[in-house]
Amino acid sequence: MAEEICPVCSYTLESPSCPYENIVGASIYTCPQCGHFILSKYITYEEGFKEFKNLISAWIRKQNKRGNYYPIVGGNGNLEKWFQDLQYMGFPETVNEKLNMLLKTYADMAGDDYNKIIAVENHPELVSDIAAKNLGEINGLNRLLRQLEYIGDAQARDIDRVRLTAKGWFRVEEISISTSTTDSAFIAMWFTPQTNDCREAIKAAVIASGYNPIIVDETEFNDFIMDEVTTLIRQARFLIADLACIPEVSNDSMSLVTGGVRGGVYWEAGMAYGLGRTVILTCKDVESSKNRIHFDLKQYQTILWKEEELNPDIRKDIVHINTPSFTEKLYQRILSTVGRGSYQRPSKT
Repeated sequence: MAEEICPVCSYTLESPSCPYENIVGASIYTCPQCGHFILSKYITYEEGFKEFKNLISAWIRKQNKRGNYYPIVGGNGNLEKWFQDLQYMGFPETVNEKLNMLLKTYADMAGDDYNKIIAVENHPELVSDIAAKNLGEINGLNRLLRQLEYIGDAQARDIDRVRLTAKGWFRVEEISISTSTTDSAFIAMWFTPQTNDCREAIKAAVIASGYNPIIVDETEFNDFIMDEVTTLIRQARFLIADLACIPEVSNDSMSLVTGGVRGGVYWEAGMAYGLGRTVILTCKDVESSKNRIHFDLKQYQTILWKEEELNPDIRKDIVHINTPSFTEKLYQRILSTVGRGSYQRPSKT
């Protein structure tokens, strides 16, 4: 029987795929590089699938690490938007980001064994861990890590086996301090009684996903507010930006909608993007708000909400619900793009 290869990374599967009955043409895969996942063969025909294979593999690996052991590639929504969103999920892009991620991954594999030798060829998952194109890119990054003296060969000519140097361990500590996050989600939105129901719906989705919702006007602090905002965004795993704005109208004959756009929300979302955090966009489904979303953000998938959809409750088996509420849509988006967190809301005493 011929060996079956992974449709995402082309690595030989650990075991033959098996049908997944809930989705037409879908199968369950177990790949040494990507991990466990569910994929419909029809998605492989999409243009974005070939273009973003390395990001899809990285997404699967990330989902597995966070406890979602059989994520559905492509989710249940717009495939074009899903492929687009992959590019903004915080996967390493620059050489420096990939070097840091690879070094941190080696440290995680070594654990407390500071003399551990890692055989690169035995760990195909390294490719997905850092969203690399292939093992050749890993080898190239290893060469740079050696030049930086962060890793050394286990033996003089044994380039496929690496070991962190003292300098490498110190660098890992620096990376950990600069990128440390908590199981929190920063919520950027317009603070007004008009959005109170939306606020509660967002908080409900965040808590149900295993994260602590952080809203500045509900947080106590002593320092300058922007310093506090910056700190909270750095600590957050992801950010939700609601782009609803004040429905102001000018006095001219054209009745153009002007003003009211929440500049602070855009600033906070931009900072989160810059830090590599996942940013989820939401907006009220009215012309005065959604038509004023800045053109730079219109290309991203935004979850629209209406007043009647702001039920904070999340029903069971929501994957098969035809008309999910805003809270349920947001809950599904968090799980598919960020994964489940470990935060548990303290019980009331």
